[in-house]
Amino acid sequence: MVEGGSMEAEHQVPAAPGAASAPRVQPAAATHGGDPLEGHISKTVDQSLSDLRIHAVQMGGLVIDQVGSAVQALTERDVRLAELVLSREPVVNDYETRLDRDSLTFIALQQPVANDLRAARAIARVGLELERVGDESKKIARFAARAGALGQNDPVVAVARYLRHMATLSSAMLRGAVRALDESDPALARDVLAMDREIDQEFATALRQLMSFVMQDHQFLGATIDTVFALKGLERIGDHAKNVAEQVLYMVEGEAPRKKASAGGA
Repeated sequence: MVEGGSMEAEHQVPAAPGAASAPRVQPAAATHGGDPLEGHISKTVDQSLSDLRIHAVQMGGLVIDQVGSAVQALTERDVRLAELVLSREPVVNDYETRLDRDSLTFIALQQPVANDLRAARAIARVGLELERVGDESKKIARFAARAGALGQNDPVVAVARYLRHMATLSSAMLRGAVRALDESDPALARDVLAMDREIDQEFATALRQLMSFVMQDHQFLGATIDTVFALKGLERIGDHAKNVAEQVLYMVEGEAPRKKASAGGA
């Protein structure tokens, strides 16, 4: 089963930003030293930064569920679940829009310096990375909505276990990154960075399996290409989780995120 809460019997559309109920990942009080959201003289600054972080954690809960639900919809031919994922995409976008707006408002009105400015910038970037996770989930869900008519001997079936495992890995990376943000924990963030190699290796193995499949049966060439994109999307989700973890390190320790060799959809 794919982690991230997507295998529950009922899938409910989460509340829009600002509503009373929140997605599954719940904010917890930070317990680690170096938290830029602790020890402020100004209660307004402290509350504003806390609100930003809580909002990002809630968004993380939603996108983790989106990943699991999208892959479940694809591997189980569940068109209804795919449509649910697609229907929740605007909610993901609303979260990111609000995070970006609120962080800019905080910077403009509070004129923060040093740690506070770094925290606001990092949380806004986290929102962008999570929004991109939502985009990848949307693409997988769109393929899932079309895949119901493929039959039983198709490329999705050929690599279903790889899809599920990559979804499990990417969801675990996301969950760890969001928890690291919630708790301002650099050790958790580094644990996420260490997981990246495993998902890359799984992607390479799945590609070899797909190439073997398509060489034996050319009738599913189009679906094979779509399946490659689904696998690549899960790899990118792992990259976005890694980027979130790097923003946590930037927020807590001032460690600048590493430069990427190429855009690569990250």
